Amino acid sequence: MACCLSGKSPTPLEIYARSLPKDADATPIFFPMYAVATDVLLKMTRIEPHEKLKADGRLVLFSDDMGRAVFVSHQWLAKRHPDPDFKQMRTLQDALRRLLSSHGFVSLDVVTESLVSAASPFPMQELQEEALFFWYDFFSCPQLEPTFSAEQDGGQANAIKSIPAYIARCHFFFALCPVLDCPFEGKVLSAAGWSRRGWCRAERAARELSPSSSWILIQSDTCMEVVGTAGSFPSGSVGEGDFEIAEDRQKLAPVMKQMLVQKLNHCLRVGDLPGFRRHFNLQAVHLRGLDIEPVSGLLPCGPQCRVAEFLYQNGLRRVGEADSAGWRPLHYAALAGDTEVLRGLLERRSDVNWRTFKEEPTLGIPPLTSVLDIASFYKHHEATRFLLEARAELERGFTASAVQCAAMSDNARSLNPKP
Repeated sequence: MACCLSGKSPTPLEIYARSLPKDADATPIFFPMYAVATDVLLKMTRIEPHEKLKADGRLVLFSDDMGRAVFVSHQWLAKRHPDPDFKQMRTLQDALRRLLSSHGFVSLDVVTESLVSAASPFPMQELQEEALFFWYDFFSCPQLEPTFSAEQDGGQANAIKSIPAYIARCHFFFALCPVLDCPFEGKVLSAAGWSRRGWCRAERAARELSPSSSWILIQSDTCMEVVGTAGSFPSGSVGEGDFEIAEDRQKLAPVMKQMLVQKLNHCLRVGDLPGFRRHFNLQAVHLRGLDIEPVSGLLPCGPQCRVAEFLYQNGLRRVGEADSAGWRPLHYAALAGDTEVLRGLLERRSDVNWRTFKEEPTLGIPPLTSVLDIASFYKHHEATRFLLEARAELERGFTASAVQCAAMSDNARSLNPKP
């Protein structure tokens, strides 16, 4: 079979996309979405559990006609209580008062502002246009159950399983990360610590895989910024995050895979083929550290060479043709870290030093990014070594060299010539 697709008729992937229902983006919810209104949150002096707030009538069942929901991601300061001294929540209250009473904008993070010309800061007015309701795990999920089995109707496990759906439903996503001394755990909490926590990584991944991918990092009432791209605040995969309970890591494997499948189908439904290709080929990154196989493709596919299969599943026609995002097949193969496909594409006269034509805003990747830059940034060690052996250039970059890309992702291994 030929190893490239030809002609101007729709690709099989485009035909498949047209067959998808346009209104099937809803993520399943297994437990009702409970939240508190702004005035209730601002009056709090301590954080009480779900059952107490619900009994007092301060916790409401959220629906979209009530206003806009805000998901609050945070670290726990103690094992049995998220914020015993009310330090973290006080930061959220102070930040919220400023956001609701001020005009102007929340500034972009420096990476997005520097590399993504189309990005714009977040207008505070958006938070003031409708009533706000806040989802926060300790009072939105049941806490006082004797057991937390998935079989319990309305149990904590079902609420946790619904977190991706809550995040997709929320208009805003806050990462609450003040610098706080945590004597209960013998450590200091910060944004860096939040980014290492496996559950926090899962919440961030759910946000960045939802249709509204940007989020606001809150470190104090005066230190807030919009994180506009996945590369603006490097952390790592969910499977490589820190978990206090080791079994929780694998529990998230099917959740992550389901989120990816929904993102892939969403991209196809809205006609975003470059977005589909990004997430389809980033599966190895999203699922790194989890014992689960990625989606091999959405299209039925008979026996064919690896390059042909790669082009077919990505809806790409020719090995040397760039898509509307300015990326060629070689760039998407580098996203996947697929050495076999990279080798096959180079054998078909792809240029190892091809660069992207345009910026990629959602990933924070500037124009003129090389194949080697992409492979090294995403820690694809074998693929990076292969590209170096194929004489990929290290130094010539638009804003950063491959060495700098590796440094930005804390990747010391990829550019080491020894396996």
